[in-house]
Order: sequence, then structure tokens, then C-alpha cells
Amino acid sequence: MKKKNMILLAGALAASMLIGGCSKEKTESETTGSPAQGEISNETQGTQIVEKGDEIVTMAITASWDTLNIYNTSGNYGNAVADQMFERLVTRTHDGEVLPRLAESWEMSGDNRSMTFKLAENALWHDGEKVTADDIVFTCKAMTNIAVDNYYRSAFNMLAGTDDDGIAEDPEQLGAEAVDEYTVKFTFKTEKDPDSILNAFLSFLYVLPQHILDTGDYASINDSSFWTDPVGCGPFKYVKDTAGETLEMEAFEDYYQGCPDFKTLVVRVVPAANLTAGLLNGDIDVVGMGSIPLSDWETIKNSDEVVAASVEDYSYQYMQFNLSDEKPDFQDPKVRTAFDMAINKQVMVDQLMLGEGQVAVGPMPKYHPYYNEKLVANSYNPDKAKEMLEEVGFDFEKEYLMLVPKGNQVREQSALLIQQDLKKIGVNIKIETYDFTTLLEMLRNGEEDLALLGGGSNIDPNESSVIVKPHDARNYSLLTESKWFDLANEGASKVTKEERKEWYDKYQEALVADQPYIWLYHQNNLWAYSKKFEEIPIEDFVWFNFESWKWKLAD
Repeated sequence: MKKKNMILLAGALAASMLIGGCSKEKTESETTGSPAQGEISNETQGTQIVEKGDEIVTMAITASWDTLNIYNTSGNYGNAVADQMFERLVTRTHDGEVLPRLAESWEMSGDNRSMTFKLAENALWHDGEKVTADDIVFTCKAMTNIAVDNYYRSAFNMLAGTDDDGIAEDPEQLGAEAVDEYTVKFTFKTEKDPDSILNAFLSFLYVLPQHILDTGDYASINDSSFWTDPVGCGPFKYVKDTAGETLEMEAFEDYYQGCPDFKTLVVRVVPAANLTAGLLNGDIDVVGMGSIPLSDWETIKNSDEVVAASVEDYSYQYMQFNLSDEKPDFQDPKVRTAFDMAINKQVMVDQLMLGEGQVAVGPMPKYHPYYNEKLVANSYNPDKAKEMLEEVGFDFEKEYLMLVPKGNQVREQSALLIQQDLKKIGVNIKIETYDFTTLLEMLRNGEEDLALLGGGSNIDPNESSVIVKPHDARNYSLLTESKWFDLANEGASKVTKEERKEWYDKYQEALVADQPYIWLYHQNNLWAYSKKFEEIPIEDFVWFNFESWKWKLAD
């Protein structure tokens, strides 16, 4: 009997609204361009009469995207931008319910070897061309081609015709087929659980325009001028950006889900320390990524100007070791376990987060559907930790370099606590902070001993396996041991949740036993938005599902 998930867009996506798009009345004196960073405020509008629909809405994120190339961005902040301009087939709610986006419905074959998606027939690219199944097939062929530098390529490795790294030697043998103009079929190498397709593979499948990027030479895609003025099919169109500061977008009136309720969306990079002031004085309308500092949280919760939301997150913060062959210091699991026992993670949760989070045992929080309830964490025991290091002949004379990315205040403060904890057992740590792009490049070059990072971009239990996969672009520890990845990969091959959970339980147990990473904490997202909006589905932001066309301005 075929397994089906025929989820249809409610009310045919308000067809009458979609046919005509939405029109906006002009202001009496309309300005052009976006204000400079730090200048977006009510004063910017001067004496304009701003009608509903013509407003500038500012979404703050605490660190910058590093490129507008959505397949070559190396951090989650790029997704805050991508979700506005581009489309995926599905998205999900905070609790994991899958929602239609470009795909109106889908069906898994009876043998679990293929999955077919029916697409919305009224979706358009920002230049007016139709979005079709051919665009999706082109995207898959391009992103599995070895000539295209693709940070997320391994997400495609379940498609027939790809190797374990997601590379397809012959594009014509790839398991992506346009059945007709609005139907696409994916064929897999092995039986697959539908959830692993919906929650993992499709989380990274941003659709690209074939009519623009298909020049016959896949190698030209990364260097294309397209990425300096991208054309997507999302709710907002690119206008202009200032690298590392602001990105201005304009509402796409013909967006198939319904035109956004305001004309201009500005994504603005704002240090965490400035979020509260920005929210209270009107410079910021929505906090999209990065948390409001805990020292300001009571102020935000008690404000009459904003809606505060503490949202449980599926992401994780961790400390990584340089495990390259050139760095022998941390190759012994006893050393890594000793470090784990020396760090008082509960203090981070209690003092730095005021309880708005939980200690991590592995990459999955306790409310994750695949969390292993039998996990036993290493107890905080600095005396035992020092004894273990002495037993293996650890070098206490050396100073070890820890790299920390700027922008996440709790993470920066946790670095100081880790430094203090390790000092207590005789380990000397030097901390250096860098912008995210620079830091990742240093990690790729193996310039660090330790670093603090975060992960977690979907609810699929296999999500964290990329950081333990040898040679993967996101394996910043440069580890070459495959045993942890092999366990997760076995879980990914199973069809039922029961079978998958058995292997992911083993995966989590192996991570605790060997500590290839130190799992630190799961921090709630402390977000807020202006009461100028009736409602924003802010909890769903955890999956980079911003649904900005649903942000309705209050009357």
C-alpha cells in the first residue's frame, strides 16, 4: 500500500489574491535606496505619509551572511537571506510538521525508492518566467556536478546516480526527473524514510532558475554575476546590499503564496548588544537570528512595544578539537573526555542563559524525537579530568589557541568560562575572536587547537553527521576517523523510525564515549518582534522558515 502525504495548500492559497497579485498605493514623497547601517529608524521616513504596504520592515541578524550564493554560504545566517529570495519545496513548523511551499502535495512510492511532488502552477521567477519542474531538475544536476563548488552537496547523496559525497558523474543518470511541467520525481539509491527526504534533503534544495544559469557549462555557475543580483522566486526580490551590513529587498507582488504586507524588507546585521535598543526605539522590527542578551530579557518581556518569545531550539553549541594528523594533542579519546569532564556546562546554562536552555549531552536536545533517553553524560569532575590527562602524558606547558566567532554573546562568554575551567586543571587557553567568515577559513587551514561553533539546521537526526564525516566541508575538526559517521549513515539508510532510532541511539552513545566534540548546551532563542505586526510565526524561525508573506501589519 502506498504511503502518502497529500498535504494541500489551504484554500488553494487564496486563489483570488494570487491571480491579481497585490497593489500598493504610493507615498506622497517616496524615497529610493536603503538607509545606511544604524540609520534605519522612524526618523528616516521624515514627513512621509506611509501607507500600510509601503512600510520598511527591518529584520536583525547578529552575524553576516558571507555570500548570496545560497549553495556556497558557510553559515546558517545565509539561510536568513535565502529564505526571503528563493524557494524550497517544503518547510516545517517548530514541532516538525511539514508544510507545503513550492510542492502542493507529495507521494512516496510503495517500495520507498522514489518520491513524486506536484508543484504549484502559479509560481513565478522574479523576472516573470514560470517556475517548473525543469528548474528543480536543473538545480539537482548542477549541485551534484563536481565542477560546481557546493557547500551542501552531501545533502544530495541519497539521489540515484550520486556517490557518498553527492557527486553525480553522469547528470543524465541522476535520480531527478521532470515528469511533466509541474511534477518532479526523485529516485533514491536505497529505500528511504519519507521524513529523511522532507526534513533533510529538501531543507537544502533551494530552486535555481534554469533559464538564467543553464549556460551549458556548470563550472560557470559559482562565478556567475547572477549572485551579485540574484533572481529568485521567493516573497522578496533583491534590490541591493552592502556586504556584511544590510540587504534590501522589495516585495514580489506576484508571489504565488500571496504578496507580503509591506513593500521593503531590510535584513540588517546588528550586534547582539544593540538588539534591545533597536527594538525599543523602532530601528528593528523583528529579531530573525541571534538572541537578545539575557541581561536585557526582562526589559524586553516587560515592554509594551514588542512581543517577546523564548523558543526552544534544536541547534547545539559545541567545542571542536583540531583532529588533523598534524595535531596529535587531542587524538586520544581520554584527552577529549577529560576536557569534557573539566567544563562546568551547568554554570553556562544557569548564569549565562538564566535557565533559558539546557546542558547538551550530544547534538540532540532532550525534546528531540530521536534523543536517546539512556545517555549518561560525563559528570563535572575537574580532579578526575586532571588525573586522566596526567595519565596519558598531556602537555601542560603548551598554550592552546581557541577561536571564537563574534556575534553570539553567550558563546563569547562561555569561552571565558571554559578558559577558567581548563586553567583549574592546568591547561592554558588563549582566546582569539574573529568574524565568522575569517574563522571558518582558519579552521579549514587547521590554524587552531580548539574552537567554539554551533550547528543544527533541521530536525532530521542525521543532521549532525556532517561534522563527523571525513572530508566533508563542514568537518572543521578535520577528523579522518569514520566510525561515528558510519553509525549515523547506517541510521539514515533505514526506512522506519524504529529502525532509524536504534542506530541513532548507538550514534549518540558513541559520541559520548569518545567525545570527538564537546557538546556544550542547547540555548533557547530569545526573539522579539514589534507590535506593529498582528502576529509573526516566530517559533518556526528555528528551521529558517520565516514565512515573511504572513507577517501582517496591524490595522
